[in-house]
Amino acid sequence: MNAGALGMAALVEVEAAATDALDEVVLANLHLWPTLLVAGLCAVAFVWAARQRRRAAEALGNRELVHRLLMSVHHGNRLLTAIVVVAAAAFIGGGLMRLQYGGSAKVVPASGLDVVLAVDYSKSMLAQDVYPSRSERLEAELARFLDDADARGDRVGVVVFAGAARGFPVTRDGRVLKLFLDKADPRTEEPGGTAIGKALTLALTFLVDARRGVDELPEDAATSDEPALPAEGDIPVAENDQAIIVLTDGEDNASRPIEVAEQAAKLGVKVYTVGIGSSSGEPVLKFDENGEPDGFVRDEDGEPIMTRLDEATLTRIAELTGGKYIRVDPDAFSLDEVRALLEEKSRSQREDTIEIKREEGYSFLVIPALVLLSLGLALPQRRRMRS
Repeated sequence: MNAGALGMAALVEVEAAATDALDEVVLANLHLWPTLLVAGLCAVAFVWAARQRRRAAEALGNRELVHRLLMSVHHGNRLLTAIVVVAAAAFIGGGLMRLQYGGSAKVVPASGLDVVLAVDYSKSMLAQDVYPSRSERLEAELARFLDDADARGDRVGVVVFAGAARGFPVTRDGRVLKLFLDKADPRTEEPGGTAIGKALTLALTFLVDARRGVDELPEDAATSDEPALPAEGDIPVAENDQAIIVLTDGEDNASRPIEVAEQAAKLGVKVYTVGIGSSSGEPVLKFDENGEPDGFVRDEDGEPIMTRLDEATLTRIAELTGGKYIRVDPDAFSLDEVRALLEEKSRSQREDTIEIKREEGYSFLVIPALVLLSLGLALPQRRRMRS
């Protein structure tokens, strides 16, 4: 049997397992089963209260007088109230355990890629030599890339950098990464500058952590002014392909990216560099306290500071690591070419996974509980006595 037939057979088996899983009714919060004990406590409380009332009535002594005083009490409704309250407590406990059923299943293939996006968010990215601006172009390309990575099952991390670098480690949850990027703004990233070397160092740290199986965000990774390269010697061999994608205008003025690229090459991590902007240069915009454009940043002589695409540095980084340098064309998304290159890489040894999104059924328990509680409150505890 050829590889294609084996792959198809494996896919059929995975899909069959997904279908069987959808036929199950599950409790997402099964660990909350002790909440069902509340129903039992309610039942005990009602029995104890009934006994206390009976003892209090017997303590009065005159049975005929007690009988007349209690003639208006509706004992049947009291019993029914106890039953509906106990039932409502049981339904609420079941609702808290989140009954789930059916839903939809999606087979998420493991493409064998751990990718870190290093995104330049310095103020030079606000230049408008790429329509509508460099930063807005980045947002559009990143959204497309993350959607495709999610569909392929890739694990992706993000590094945002200007004069310093901060980021989020590799994960399959693209929604978290989009939220992280939504909070990034070139107007607020401090300190200023374009430190490609620091971004590469933090991205390389995330990939090494992925090899070690570290899923939590390191304490010093939220903001890293001077990230340290991973120590050599104790770094495990990658079980799947790893890559870093750098998106920048390429004017590094605060770090040594070539040295980090050499370290990435030793670890077998390919770096794909994407140049955004023009080599002729564009003036760097200045913004006021409200984030509105306020002219251009100027040097000591009053001349506008220009930002230029340093293609030589970006090309050298890509060549050292076996990656590729790509220049953004204002009329086309350059990440399409990067995405095509990554899709050609071999699949990892990780197995395909099944992602199941079930329908929530807690309302089937919570709504009856509310109805029962309303009924318990509405039941009269005394009869209407005829005069």
